[in-house]
Amino acid sequence: MNTQASLYEEIELPDYREIIEDGRRMLVEGTVKHNGIWRIHKSDPDTVFPSDFHADRVDAPEKLDLYTGEVYSAINGKRLRAEPKKAMRFIYRELQKSKEDRIQGCLRKTDKFTYVN
Repeated sequence: MNTQASLYEEIELPDYREIIEDGRRMLVEGTVKHNGIWRIHKSDPDTVFPSDFHADRVDAPEKLDLYTGEVYSAINGKRLRAEPKKAMRFIYRELQKSKEDRIQGCLRKTDKFTYVN
């Protein structure tokens, strides 16, 4: 399922210091760091955990609920942390650029997003 043809979007979450509160990325001079690469699959066999709209982390065994920003272990399903609101706003802004119907449909469920307003 990790083939290029099966994924919708892949987003590299930059260092939190590079993201302002509304989710836009600042241009910062210095070493580039990131807080994970998240992949949203077109044909993900796991369509319910942690939500129907989630991302799998490429560089660590984690799953991200794209509605709430909660991060869970892909190994045991335990909640690990919540991503900062500004990080989730960054991801949301990136997903808004997608042309995929499924992603746009999920983004229209505005009442489910805890970090948008």
